[in-house]
Amino acid sequence: MPAGWRAVRLWLGVAFAVLCGWLAWHVGNELFRFIWMGDEGEFLLFVVVLGLLAAVLIATAIQPSPPSEGSGRWLVRAAVYLCGCAALMLVALWAGTAYYDATDCPTGDADCLSLLGGMVWAVISVPVSVVVIVVIELVLRRRRKVAQTSADLGG
Repeated sequence: MPAGWRAVRLWLGVAFAVLCGWLAWHVGNELFRFIWMGDEGEFLLFVVVLGLLAAVLIATAIQPSPPSEGSGRWLVRAAVYLCGCAALMLVALWAGTAYYDATDCPTGDADCLSLLGGMVWAVISVPVSVVVIVVIELVLRRRRKVAQTSADLGG
């Protein structure tokens, strides 16, 4: 990919990161929330997705073009792992909330704590994500090691 696109990705990622920081700073501002005219959860989701997009753009822009020997594209993988972990947390939150809504709150009670159950599921998804990431990295490391030894042996 041309170097010009790398600069565009970098500056767009930095702009998204600054916008994400500015929006996160104004989460507590009552007037801003009134102008947003939405739920605070949907605003928080927007800020998180904007931050993850900024991380991916910056990571793909500053990663060296031909990866150095043995390192792979670790920065891009880290950004993808972060996005995957956030997506898994959101899915676990929604699934847990839906489950507890269906089982514990069938009458649609306003005092139902189904969201708390969904949050527990989301918190549990974090160590699951860490275990999956460690397994993926160990498999990639083993493949690189096998490829390196076969290249050293000439075959």
